[in-house]
Amino acid sequence: MEEFEAEGLSRDEMTKHWEWNNKSWQPGKFVLHHLTPISPHQWWPLQEVHDFCLKLCAIYVTVKINFPKELAEYLWAKWYRPGKTSCRFLNFFARYVSFVKPEYPKTIPDILDAHRRICSQVLLRQVILTGYDDKPRPLTVDSRADNLQENHENYKLEPTFLALFIVLDTEPPMNSQPARGAYDPDFPALTPALLVRTGDYHDLKTGPVDFAPILEVSEEVDGNPDVRRIALGDAVNFILNLERQNGVES
Repeated sequence: MEEFEAEGLSRDEMTKHWEWNNKSWQPGKFVLHHLTPISPHQWWPLQEVHDFCLKLCAIYVTVKINFPKELAEYLWAKWYRPGKTSCRFLNFFARYVSFVKPEYPKTIPDILDAHRRICSQVLLRQVILTGYDDKPRPLTVDSRADNLQENHENYKLEPTFLALFIVLDTEPPMNSQPARGAYDPDFPALTPALLVRTGDYHDLKTGPVDFAPILEVSEEVDGNPDVRRIALGDAVNFILNLERQNGVES
């Protein structure tokens, strides 16, 4: 609690962040309109735009994960550094996106296309409020619209979010899950995952993403050098190291 208060966050603000964090990792937070072609008539409301900002990456989930709370807690423990990590604007390691429903993308090319559409929508809304528009256009019904616009300049799409994403497409081995009554906080690290490079590295100070540090703990998938099969824990460590090398303010 002290580290939040040192950052200027009240107990209520800290509780709000934690509640949002847990809620965002429950299924059903993503809807199909996020993948519609971009047009001025389909701009996202700012609340949805901000949900993708100040996250180091997206985690797209194509299978049912029966431990979302434990997964969120694991990522929090890996990501949060007292006195260094900001939580003021709902910063977090990742934005969870459920693609479990049949109509959502499942293959890497389709997920990559969806990821690019998401990033384009978020970047578009950032430009609309900070660039050529003299006045913000009307938003969808949102009781916090004025406050969202006031704080909009604090939200941005992180360069690591543009450059990489994680896919959870395989349920973790049964023997990796803790027995009833016993809890291993690190068991989500064993979850099989895919780490995908998007090719959008222009905002990274370190340039193109280099998978060399994880070659010994991962495997190339279907001959695609941009996709590695890897344990979630190793993917998280790779992205956190990339964050620190680039000075990302998560």
